[in-house]
Amino acid sequence: MARKSTANVSHLLKLTDDEATTLQRIATGQSDERSLRPADVDRLRGLRLISEGRNSMALTISGKEQLDALPRSVFAARPRQRPTEQ
Repeated sequence: MARKSTANVSHLLKLTDDEATTLQRIATGQSDERSLRPADVDRLRGLRLISEGRNSMALTISGKEQLDALPRSVFAARPRQRPTEQ
C-alpha cells in the first residue's frame, strides 16, 4: 500500500487571540520580550514558532506560515466606545 503525500496536510496550530497577537508583535519587532506575555512567549517557543537570537526573537519558518494563515481580524483593534451625549 502506497503512502499518501503529506504535502497538503495542514500543520497549522490553534492559537489563542493573545498568542496570535504576541506572534505578530514578535514578527514586526513591535515589542521587546519584557513587554510580551511570558506564557505566550513560552508556548510559542515550545511550539517552535519563534526562536531566540542574540538580542531578539524571530519567527521560525513555521512561525511565518502560522502568521500568514491567521485571519487579519485577530489583529484589528477593537472599536472605541463613544461617550454617550447627555
